[in-house]
Amino acid sequence: MIPGLRPGAPGPESASPLGAIVLDADDPRLAPANAATGTASRDLVPPALGAETNAASSLPVLRSSLLSRVPGVVHGLTRRVPGLGRADGNLGYSGERDRDDAWSMRQLWATAIGVDPTRLVVAGQVHGTAVLRAAPEEAGRGARPDGSRLGIADALISDAPGIALLSLHADCLPILLVDPTRPAVAVVHAGWRGTVADVAGAAVRALSEELGSAPSDLLAYLGPAIGPCCYEVGAEVAAAWRQQARAEADHALHREETHPSFDLRAANAWLLTRAGIPPQRIERSAICTRCSGDAWFSHRGQGPATGRFGAVIALAPEADPLPAAAATAR
Repeated sequence: MIPGLRPGAPGPESASPLGAIVLDADDPRLAPANAATGTASRDLVPPALGAETNAASSLPVLRSSLLSRVPGVVHGLTRRVPGLGRADGNLGYSGERDRDDAWSMRQLWATAIGVDPTRLVVAGQVHGTAVLRAAPEEAGRGARPDGSRLGIADALISDAPGIALLSLHADCLPILLVDPTRPAVAVVHAGWRGTVADVAGAAVRALSEELGSAPSDLLAYLGPAIGPCCYEVGAEVAAAWRQQARAEADHALHREETHPSFDLRAANAWLLTRAGIPPQRIERSAICTRCSGDAWFSHRGQGPATGRFGAVIALAPEADPLPAAAATAR
């Protein structure tokens, strides 16, 4: 058993060559939010959202088995849901988007996950390696259509309870990191450019240097992304990865002599282990977003105008102190 986790949760079904946990796309744990949330997460749903609360309870939020066992951490990934809102549940504001609908979707999904949508924090993603820290006073940065984002970065970290970190994806890999000891959390957006530049390692280093996390204490979830089955890349991508991983590059490259394909999850699992996270503390989804385009937004499968699904993680907000009289009564 991994220290710091709740006992009794379902275990992994299989292990990769690197020892990372892998979940199959048909795993029963990929259930609608009302079946998977649990009492603790439901208690964190912000009050007074009216009919949205009922609608949110049936949304198919994806959660990590590994991270779900960490007390005080709330997380979830949104999906593409045909007919939801005006753009199938799209959380993005970019392009010719109805931003009011996008904000409505952010509120709906945040409620389903169990975080306050007004405390979402979002950065401008540019496929780089910059990491930004979200402090308590920055809650809500980039959440609303008229709000300013926290800054330009592809990874966010925080140790502030109630701050909900959000990254947006359509084939690029979402990575969620948790330090159950500190505690602290992070979200990472890793496309091929960010991967070959080691944005995952940058996030681990930021947690260590800015928040005092020990890499060996971290837990990681690598979510749905385009799989090597569908992610053919150019020779320049393969060469950039070989320069980063050297002798270990073969873990993430396939068919290199003919039509190379890149395995984002395998590459980032290796980068995380190199950064100090033990392989048994890394869980990987097996979902390919292009193969499963009916349930996930995919740039390669649906084109550049497609929507974005979100990866959200937060430390649970601290409970308000009881009034003195109530405390005495107890």
